[in-house]
Amino acid sequence: MSDEDGPAPTPRYKRVLENSVAVAREMGHSYVGVEHLFLAIIRDRDAIPTQALAELVDLDRVQAGLLEEIASPGYAGQAPANAVWFPSSELQERLAAVPPGTWHGWNAAGDQAWIAVDESP
Repeated sequence: MSDEDGPAPTPRYKRVLENSVAVAREMGHSYVGVEHLFLAIIRDRDAIPTQALAELVDLDRVQAGLLEEIASPGYAGQAPANAVWFPSSELQERLAAVPPGTWHGWNAAGDQAWIAVDESP
């Protein structure tokens, strides 16, 4: 990469990106998302951002929470049966017109979004 392209990536940066791919593969995912990148960063306990974050939160709890969210039914397009799907570019407009208790999510590619009303009592 030349100076015209901006600063060159550091070895740690490259390693974290490679590790995010490994995290996605471990989970059986065919894509790499921000969640995989964040898990790779958290797992690099020697990185300065991870050390700073560790002073504010318990990294093991953050990692467990991320893994729990990834396993949840609303992750990566696993919408509830009553969900309505549409192009993700329409999400903000549609959220403005729905009642409280509504939840939403996206497919793995991020090009489709869904909205569903919580039907629990």
